[in-house]
Amino acid sequence: MLSRFWYFALAALAAVGIAAAFVAQGSLNQLHATRLEEQLVRDRAELELWLRYDARVRVDAIAPMAANAAVRGALRQASARRTEAIEGGLRSRLGNQLVQLNNQLEEGAGQLVFAVDRRGTIVAQLGGGDAPPAGAGIGAFPVVRRALSGYVGDDLWVYNEAVYRIAARPVVDGGQYVGAIVHGMALNATLAQRLASRIPGASLGFFRGERLLASHAPMVEGAPAGPVLEGALAGALADPALAENAAAPADVGEGARGVVSYMTGSAAHARVGYVIARPTTALPSPMALFREAPESAFDGVSWPVVVGLPLLLALLGVLFLFLERDRPLAGWKRAIAALRGGAARIDEGQQRGPFRRIASDLNEVLARAGGGAPTKKADLDQILGGTADESGGGYFSAPGSAPAGADEVPSFASEPLPPKSSLAPGPSRPLPPVPSAAPPVPAALPPVPSAAPPPPPPPDTSFATDSEAGTRPAFDTTSYFDDEEGATTVAQVPDALLEAAKAPATEGDEEQRHFRDVFAQFVAMKKQCGEPTESLTFERFQQTLRRNKQAIVTKHGAASVRFTVYEKNGKAALKATPVK
Repeated sequence: MLSRFWYFALAALAAVGIAAAFVAQGSLNQLHATRLEEQLVRDRAELELWLRYDARVRVDAIAPMAANAAVRGALRQASARRTEAIEGGLRSRLGNQLVQLNNQLEEGAGQLVFAVDRRGTIVAQLGGGDAPPAGAGIGAFPVVRRALSGYVGDDLWVYNEAVYRIAARPVVDGGQYVGAIVHGMALNATLAQRLASRIPGASLGFFRGERLLASHAPMVEGAPAGPVLEGALAGALADPALAENAAAPADVGEGARGVVSYMTGSAAHARVGYVIARPTTALPSPMALFREAPESAFDGVSWPVVVGLPLLLALLGVLFLFLERDRPLAGWKRAIAALRGGAARIDEGQQRGPFRRIASDLNEVLARAGGGAPTKKADLDQILGGTADESGGGYFSAPGSAPAGADEVPSFASEPLPPKSSLAPGPSRPLPPVPSAAPPVPAALPPVPSAAPPPPPPPDTSFATDSEAGTRPAFDTTSYFDDEEGATTVAQVPDALLEAAKAPATEGDEEQRHFRDVFAQFVAMKKQCGEPTESLTFERFQQTLRRNKQAIVTKHGAASVRFTVYEKNGKAALKATPVK
């Protein structure tokens, strides 16, 4: 029992451990997901700061261009003209000067550069496609208008289907604003790589509508590349919250999360923005806890407990197995060795558990093999069923009356029966006739109240065999001919009569004495069990015993039968033991 409970306890402990591992896996995955959401929000804020910083750097970088004397002189001359047309030589000289100054910026060189007079008219242009027509201007753009008013600023333009980040600075000559320098850098992979390096582990891409303009993916496992970022744009742009730059992080492909936002500036109406994404770090299984855990996490593990507790549990399991299996098995081996050494039987008291039952069965087989017949005892319910045709009481059950699935009748007594020769010398003789009435009461006993003898009982067909009338009713040991008038009750049995039954007598007297002893024990047992005894009479009781004794003698060839009283299911019952 201990080992079985131990198996259950170990299984429950293993189940708790497995459940704890899955709970830890789920908790860590949820924690990683929360941290990823927070990281993407921080990435977005950091990118906005780096974009502003980059614009400020470019505004400062073009300061030498605005302060150049040749540039100031050309813009002063262009602003002082009285006609709409600008002299061609002036345009050419200013354009050459802008090329030199732009090349000096190296990595900060712009792909689109304008020099405008104080009216906003383009005097010189670098990049951006074809040269603007005469009289064309950009003074209507907010960033240019503010620069002509003496302010520096930045913006985002879509110019000739290309997207540029714009920085503008005023040009001052002789204390007057004579124009402005407008410097633009394209949104390209170089810018994406430079900004992504400021946000380690994140993929960055710039888009216009559903088309990705430039992107950069870090050397991180699972980092989404350009095609993955572009594939997520359609779903992200459909979110109404994106118009207010309040879109929450969403899935970007498989195994990645990202945030999409529009860039601030004049190009926002053209749906120009950026997307930042990071790979998810979900643990695929509880075993990944050991692979992903840092080495410092193992420093806090109590290894004596981790190693000692399982070892202690294993030793307890071995002890339980020894107590419940190995030790009884060793005793069984010793018993078998004793049989080989000449023992006649196995000592059942030395065996434990299932081995005791096996020893009992083996002893019975050995007794049969040695020529002896094992003694048995059984309920009269099993022995007497369907054998008598006389009337009887309700002490015994007829065969077949028990419900299906009833308990098996106990086996016969294990003590050996005495041989028939020792009980009845000479040839067997028929039983003496049953007396028609009880023996006379001795003269010394008080007179019994006069009453007419009870009429003989009607024939009882309770023990009919299968060939007789249909269903055979079962007899309940709690009832016995309740309606007998004038019957002698248990309380009316004189003590002197019981004493007289103990005197030496013939075989019939000995049987009568035995029946009276059984009757007294039966009445006492019924009282002990709380059953009614007022309707019990000895005359009917002994008739039942004689009838069933005769049935047992005929069926089993016994010389005599001894009856005993016992309690069965809270009621008084009888057992019979045939004596050969």
